[in-house]
Amino acid sequence: MAFGDSPLKKTGVLLVAVIAMSAGFWLASELGAPDDGHAQLQGTVLKPPRQIQVPELTKQDGTPFTNDDLDGQWSLLFFGYTHCPDICPATMNVLAEAKKKSTGDFPRVVFVTVDPQRDTVDMLGDYVRYFDPEFIGVTGDEKMIQALTLQASVLYMKVPGESGNENDYLVDHSSSILLINPEGQLAAFLGAPHTPGSILDSVNTIVR
Repeated sequence: MAFGDSPLKKTGVLLVAVIAMSAGFWLASELGAPDDGHAQLQGTVLKPPRQIQVPELTKQDGTPFTNDDLDGQWSLLFFGYTHCPDICPATMNVLAEAKKKSTGDFPRVVFVTVDPQRDTVDMLGDYVRYFDPEFIGVTGDEKMIQALTLQASVLYMKVPGESGNENDYLVDHSSSILLINPEGQLAAFLGAPHTPGSILDSVNTIVR
């Protein structure tokens, strides 16, 4: 349903803007300035790291995605969607290139959709395998996706297309890549713009 320039739409846009601004101030105050000891880090380390409780979600093979998938090794989480025209495919390609260039153990890459309405399990499977057969795609109920994004300080919102069709929309979303430690804790935000080198440098700096 399209609201055009109705008061409802304007109120919704204003509300989203206020929420986004508030979240930005909160995140800045919680994270603080980057650690001076991480000169090669393109992002921000959380001290202490934040425990993530994974809600009921599903991987691209139809099996549950749980905290067990984040335990025991480092992971990189990126939130996006398969219909994304630019940022998502570019970032996924950078992650694939970083993995190829890595000379050690590269973190597990998990792509979490912020568009569960359109991103089915099969669609996610085809999408992540295009970049790397070991990448994991995750989808689920909209409320479960929101529960995870709130923990991860990831913002996203639908932007209706001009046609008014309910399936014609884009999704604005955070572009940071999240680094999860082997205890399933959010350890750092890796900021854009992303390159294979910046990801490898940041990961190696934090893991050391």
